[in-house]
Amino acid sequence: MAGDDFTNVVDSTVNDDGFIGLDDEDLAIIEQAEGDSNKVVTRTPQKPYQLGYISVFSIIINKMIGTGIFDNPSTIMHDTRSVGYTLIFWLLGSLATMAGTFVFIEYGLTIPRWEINGRKVFTPRSGGEFNYLNYLVKKPKFLASCMFGIAFILIGNASANALSFASHVLAAAGKSRIYDDSPPADLANLARVIAIATMTGVCFLHGIWRKLGIAINNLFALFKILILLLVIILGFVSIGGTVFGTQSPAGDNFAPNKSFKNAQDQPYGFAQAYLSVVFAFGGFNQANYVLGEIREPRRIYKSATLLAVGTVCVLYMLANIAYMIVVPANIQLQGNVVESFIKLTLGRVSNYGQTHASEILHAFMAVSSLGNVIVSTYTAARVKQEIAKEGILPFSRLIARNYDALTRLSSLFHRRSHQATNKSGYPVDGQPIHHHEKTPLGALLVHWFFALLIILCTWGVTSPQTAYGIVFGIYSYTIDAFMSVAIGVGLLYLRFFSSRTHWNLKSPASHWLSISSASLFVIANLFPIVTLLVPPGKQFKSGYPWWLVPVISLILLVGGAVYWLVFVGVVPKLGGKRGMELKVERTPFFHEESGGELVQIAEVVAYDWVIKN
Repeated sequence: MAGDDFTNVVDSTVNDDGFIGLDDEDLAIIEQAEGDSNKVVTRTPQKPYQLGYISVFSIIINKMIGTGIFDNPSTIMHDTRSVGYTLIFWLLGSLATMAGTFVFIEYGLTIPRWEINGRKVFTPRSGGEFNYLNYLVKKPKFLASCMFGIAFILIGNASANALSFASHVLAAAGKSRIYDDSPPADLANLARVIAIATMTGVCFLHGIWRKLGIAINNLFALFKILILLLVIILGFVSIGGTVFGTQSPAGDNFAPNKSFKNAQDQPYGFAQAYLSVVFAFGGFNQANYVLGEIREPRRIYKSATLLAVGTVCVLYMLANIAYMIVVPANIQLQGNVVESFIKLTLGRVSNYGQTHASEILHAFMAVSSLGNVIVSTYTAARVKQEIAKEGILPFSRLIARNYDALTRLSSLFHRRSHQATNKSGYPVDGQPIHHHEKTPLGALLVHWFFALLIILCTWGVTSPQTAYGIVFGIYSYTIDAFMSVAIGVGLLYLRFFSSRTHWNLKSPASHWLSISSASLFVIANLFPIVTLLVPPGKQFKSGYPWWLVPVISLILLVGGAVYWLVFVGVVPKLGGKRGMELKVERTPFFHEESGGELVQIAEVVAYDWVIKN
């Protein structure tokens, strides 16, 4: 279980080629475990395949830069009706995001902990909030695992982004009616078919070829940065009004006596604006989901995460300033901010930019959505694998394992040259095996199945865009907001009760930075939880009932608790498990890096139903 684990571990070695090896005693344990149906063996990717600085940076960039920076400026401006308040909300969103980043970095560099040679040490592990909630809530046993795990299994997938990608692709192709309140049935059906095909293709990619999936993710991150840099450059060169031949409204938009004039007088409008900002910054915690796959995690993880999140915050602020430099406030209130931006910049130098501004905008958002599908599928599968390792799911052993799917697939077409190996897959002569990296294929299949199920369940919703809003809202409310409040409050508890938890001795973070970051993070996420429970005014309408997202989210959380009750209260009374309880023992194997820090390179997970004490 997560938390202060205690185990006997043994050192491992690394050869000159950078491949991690295990001594004979370790290999014997692993070989025995691989032959035991009640155990699962997983290994960290070999060093050449581990996530480096660029990949960690790109994972966060690709997840954070979504459609929000292109779509939400219009929503926020309509909700606040003020340039000044719009920019203030984007600044507040940046501050809350940086606070959340510090919270996740502190957790990521502190737990889980193991006792080795009489001292407790931290070693990186994938899984994100799943690990941290298990650390915070050790009793009742499996409660935290079930409440987070079941919700994440059900909705922690890329179905919302797949629906978004499908809608934007069709709109970019000129099928703008896909955004009607009641689009043609054949168009709505086509969008869902595209969404299903997208999810299938991305899961297949990550399932058979891990390295290619990472490379594609990195390319999408670069492309997204270039898009935002283009927006920023176009905006700032417009200040003088000579490049595109139009007078810049920057003087009026940024004037203090005008930028706050005629602002929204309904609190709900400001609440909705803030929600749009918070959701646009989502994804800063993605490196925590794959922390166990990062090369030299203590060195790379923190710096790459801070650089990536800081980059997005700066780009978002500059992009919004660019919008305000180009688009007058009255035009922003009448239509789409970014579409107007394209018409007033690219549209002045090309007739295509003027007549096809909407298609260009949707093409940008289609790229952003597809990038999110790619990165979310990769990271979420690792979290689901960790959930399965806790033994709470049906077929946990199958879901928790890694599989060399590409090698098996390629063997159907040609014979492979085999090198003598032991049962664990390591060479008997100590030399590395040149094979494809294993992937969590079982977790990816679970990811794909529930994404497909959610997309099919939205078929009764007329508009795919409305379906996207519902699915995305449920995930954001349950995972992004509620779970973030839980780990934020947990960190405050660990800090304020340090005499009991000894957190100040365990955590490398500054005491006051930790407290201030956790406090701001809790407030920032508690706000949308409470706000969405309040009925909106008549002028704030959506394509679905206002209560739908929070109610379904709460049902998911309660469902996780009910699942736990059945798992610990009913299952042990059935069949051969009568009077027994599940015992999960995780045995790690470590490698000592050049700096003396330990990194987990393999793990044996044993599942046993034992007589309850």
